[in-house]
Amino acid sequence: MGGFLLRFFMPKKLCPMLVFVLAALLPLALPVLGCKSAAPAAKEQERPLYYSREITNDDLEGRTLRELTLMRNTIYARAGNRFRKKWLNDYFSAQSWYLPLDKTDESKVTALDRKNAQIIANYDAAISRDGLLEIQRSVTPDTPENKIEMRLASMRLGKWAGSADEDRTPLEDPTLLDKQLAVDQLKDFSRRDLRLLRNLIYARRGRPFRSDLLKEYFQAVDWYKADSDYTDARLTDLDKRNINVIRSLEGQLGGPLTDWENKKEDGWFSQS
Repeated sequence: MGGFLLRFFMPKKLCPMLVFVLAALLPLALPVLGCKSAAPAAKEQERPLYYSREITNDDLEGRTLRELTLMRNTIYARAGNRFRKKWLNDYFSAQSWYLPLDKTDESKVTALDRKNAQIIANYDAAISRDGLLEIQRSVTPDTPENKIEMRLASMRLGKWAGSADEDRTPLEDPTLLDKQLAVDQLKDFSRRDLRLLRNLIYARRGRPFRSDLLKEYFQAVDWYKADSDYTDARLTDLDKRNINVIRSLEGQLGGPLTDWENKKEDGWFSQS
C-alpha cells in the first residue's frame, strides 16, 4: 500500500534516501489518512472459531458471549447441523463451507470436537455474575452483533435488559413463564435451549441441581436460591402446563437431552 502511494504521488526525481524514509513512515500515517491496515484482519485469524487441537483458556479469554456460542456451534455446523435459532442459522448460512443436512453427520464430530465443545460450554457457564453485568453495562446494542450479545447476557442473568416492547424469549425474560407458553414462543429453541428452559422453571421454585455445571450456570441469576427442602409440590399448575409444552416440543425434535445416573452429564450442555 505504502509503495503504491509513493509511486502515485511522488515526483519521478527524488533522493533515494528520502524515498526510503518516506516509505518507512507512511504506514504510521495511514490511520491519519483514513486508510485501513491489514493488521486487524491478521489478528482475527490468530483466534479462529474452530480448532483442530485441544482448546485452552488462552483461546477463550476475552471472547464475547456471541463468539463463545459461535465457537461451540461451529463444531456442529461442520457436521451439517441445522440451527433453529435464527441468528445462528443466518450466520452459518452465510459461510461458504456450511452444508446443512437433514440429519447431523455425527461421524464428523470427533472425540476431540466433543471435548472442545464441553470446554467451551464449561468456560461459558463459569462466567461470573459480575462479568455478565459488565457486559450489560459496557455493550451498546447499536449493531446486530451487540444486540445478540445483550440477549445472551440477559439469558445468563435471568433478567431482561431490553425495552418492554421488544420481542424476547422466556430464556431471556423468565417473567414470560408467568403466563401460558405458546409453541410459537419456542420456535427458535434448540433441544439444548428447551432443556435449559425446563430447568429454569424448576429453578424459579428453588430446586437444587445435582449437576455441578447447572449449579455454576444459575449462580449468575440473582433470584435463584437453592432450597434443600424443595419438592415438586411447589410447581404450580401453570408450571406443569408449561413443562408439558416444552416436553411435547422436545419429543417432536427427537426427545429430551438426558442425564446419566450418579449426577453425571451426558454432554447435553455442550450441544448446539
